[in-house]
Amino acid sequence: MSVNSQSRPADQGLNALGIPLVAALFVIAGAAAFALFASNITATLSAALPDDPGGQTLLNFLYTYGIIVPLLLVGIGAYMLLLGVRLFRADHRSATWARQILLWLAIASVVFIFQGLTSAPVLGPAPTMDERMRTVLPLAAVLVVAGAAWYWLGKNEHLYTGQETLEQASSRSAWNLLLPTIVILIIVAMRPLEKTFIASLTDDTFAAGADETVNFVGLENYSRLLGFRFDSLPCVRDEASGACAVDASGAIQFARPRDVLDESYADLRFREVSGVNIGENRLIFSGRDRDFWDSVTNTITFSIVSVVLELILGLFIALVINSKFRGRGLLRTAMLIPWAIPTVVSARLWDLMLRDSSSGIINAFLLSTGIVDAPQAWLANQSLQIPAMIAIDVWKTTPFMALILLAGLQVISAEIYEAANVDGANGIRQFFSITLPLLRPAITIALVFRTLDAVRVFDLFQVLLGRGRLSMATYNYDTLINAQDLGYASAIGVVIFALILVFTILYVRILGVKAE
Repeated sequence: MSVNSQSRPADQGLNALGIPLVAALFVIAGAAAFALFASNITATLSAALPDDPGGQTLLNFLYTYGIIVPLLLVGIGAYMLLLGVRLFRADHRSATWARQILLWLAIASVVFIFQGLTSAPVLGPAPTMDERMRTVLPLAAVLVVAGAAWYWLGKNEHLYTGQETLEQASSRSAWNLLLPTIVILIIVAMRPLEKTFIASLTDDTFAAGADETVNFVGLENYSRLLGFRFDSLPCVRDEASGACAVDASGAIQFARPRDVLDESYADLRFREVSGVNIGENRLIFSGRDRDFWDSVTNTITFSIVSVVLELILGLFIALVINSKFRGRGLLRTAMLIPWAIPTVVSARLWDLMLRDSSSGIINAFLLSTGIVDAPQAWLANQSLQIPAMIAIDVWKTTPFMALILLAGLQVISAEIYEAANVDGANGIRQFFSITLPLLRPAITIALVFRTLDAVRVFDLFQVLLGRGRLSMATYNYDTLINAQDLGYASAIGVVIFALILVFTILYVRILGVKAE
């Protein structure tokens, strides 16, 4: 099915004059968007002091206009100019999109006019009616012009040549439904992320006074945060034998990094994060911010192990509950109890259970069964802290994983399994050939949601470990609140967002989930 346009009648020359007028309207709108973008740059440059560094001028521009608004101005300006050129050619599909854009513009004008007439400032006196009218009149003019052009396009659609297919019309309808979501996403998600990224380019401090100067530091925060290097350290030679010296435990002694490496190691404040012994040399990984790299290691280890265990256990629970047996409804309700308990509350409950004396339920059970000979310091022993966090998280969020996978299992038709039984496929073959492939979308959703929570885990580490063991989120909190370094904390927040984005893309790519 398609929407076909008719040939342009020769006796409608007067109406045909509207074609270049509407096209010129969009060309003017595109040029106005570019002019507004240029005026923003000009205003920033004119306000810069002669001895002001270029970075500070850029910071002033970002603080005033941001990143998203200038990009939108450039994108909208380019699209309007292109659409205006196509309208000059009397392209039918461009006319349908132009009419749609004019409708959006008219609706936006009505919203802003209503806001201008009814809004009241939080501080200061309310604007007078003359001031309100000076704000509203340009919007009213835009509304009139957009409404008139929209009406004309609807009455003279036959003047445009070409056709719009059903797929193109559906695409236009889809954009109508997506536009409010995109606007809300920009306001509630992209704009805060933009502010965070801009702050990460500065040395701004948290809760700073209004008179405190904020300096542009570029990517220095990221350089300090993500700076790392690999180095090889030689062993310390025994002067008498020339062999590698060993300590009292028999371990080989290696030179200190600051003694044998170049001056940049000490100047940039690199510190060893981890290392591995290779013969008479030690390969070390050093970072400018060792606490950050430790938090990354803790977060990645916690996320990967906990999410994998939750996926395996959640899939097993979902398969069990998906089968028919007496009491299935009661079991479904009971399994959601751990997930329904707030994380802070469950953390405190596990804090009591993991006490490092025999009064803790976990230690009492292990001692009574003879698994351990002495109580374990689950939350004080460095080697047991991450396993304890993983166990708590698996206990709490496995039901959530099972719930999503159960929803995916229930949309798989039972007829497929019946056909597999007729073909002689056993349960294992059906699981790997039918269940897992058809469950990929649900698995992807479950992995994405759980990874989002795991990578930004905060409350569990904060309540149980505090400063004893940091996740990326608790390190971000500590940097912002305790160190009051807003610029550096913002850089950490941007890195966490980038890490979550990488995990999401990997899941979609590896599991092969595609939009049909």
